[in-house]
Amino acid sequence: MKIVKVGHHCCIRLQKQAFALLDKGHEVHLIGNTLPTTSEQFATASQYKTVNQLKESLLLHKDADVIHIHNEPSWPALEAKSTLPNVPIVLDMHDAMIFRSTDIEHVSAEERLALEMVDGLVFVGERCREVIDPKIPNCVLPSYVNETFYQDNSWQWIGGLAYEGRVDTPEQREFMHYCNYVDLCKETQEAGIPFHIYSPGNGKKPKFKEYYDSISLLHPPLPYDRMLRILACHDWGLCGNLKEYREWQLAMPNKLFEYMAGGIPIIALNCGETSEFVEKHGVGIAVKSVDEIKERWDERAECQRNVFLKRFDFTMEKHIHILEELYEKLK
Repeated sequence: MKIVKVGHHCCIRLQKQAFALLDKGHEVHLIGNTLPTTSEQFATASQYKTVNQLKESLLLHKDADVIHIHNEPSWPALEAKSTLPNVPIVLDMHDAMIFRSTDIEHVSAEERLALEMVDGLVFVGERCREVIDPKIPNCVLPSYVNETFYQDNSWQWIGGLAYEGRVDTPEQREFMHYCNYVDLCKETQEAGIPFHIYSPGNGKKPKFKEYYDSISLLHPPLPYDRMLRILACHDWGLCGNLKEYREWQLAMPNKLFEYMAGGIPIIALNCGETSEFVEKHGVGIAVKSVDEIKERWDERAECQRNVFLKRFDFTMEKHIHILEELYEKLK
């Protein structure tokens, strides 16, 4: 099958799916505004800087079986459909305003139109699918990690609670406050829990170090495989935040499965579907406060044992057939 992956940022979710599809023998091409260091693994890789360049890149793939767009943003799905109207267009809804806020001021016309124009949808979890309630072919494929990235040889114990991913400062708009960890850092510091942050924002965002340097243990951004190796040295990995943000009630984030790939259990703090997952499989704990984290800290050993017993049930290779079946329906 000829598959064209399109992503403005070519995020790690796009890459993880692509690697699994390549392993299955599919011909996978890449179009992106920013190309990843792994672009040489694709059959072809095209970079666009303008809308016209995106259209011209898409026109090179008139014979594609499917064009798979990864948001955010979602507008490339509109350009793909108008440029290649006879090719099935799939939109991967893993980042979207509709999952962050119900405020009318934050409704995205771009997202609404993209949902109406594409032929198929992919979601990271059941709760996200329920929000959209799609009437077109769709599937749920969480952001599993590829087996090649799994870690089992981290010899240095660092300990503490690790968080990897987006971290924002309080100046961010309200709908992004689920990424503001200032209050959580202060509470973990008061509780004597070392809180390690691995964020691409470190060193890039204004005032980032001003806010976080004195209340957490900041680490520089790392390549993906090295980051997973370092995560494996900690006691727990964090999903969630102090408040019950809409995003965290719906999310099944990359980091959930990246902690498992590293071999550490998960603390799901005020999460929804993520809490249900870790409790169902015994790979972590679902909590409501830092006090509860401290009280249940010693449950790590049993949860980590379950991580090692079950983590290979949740690889991208084991579940990529879900995506292949959606593609087949649309061909």
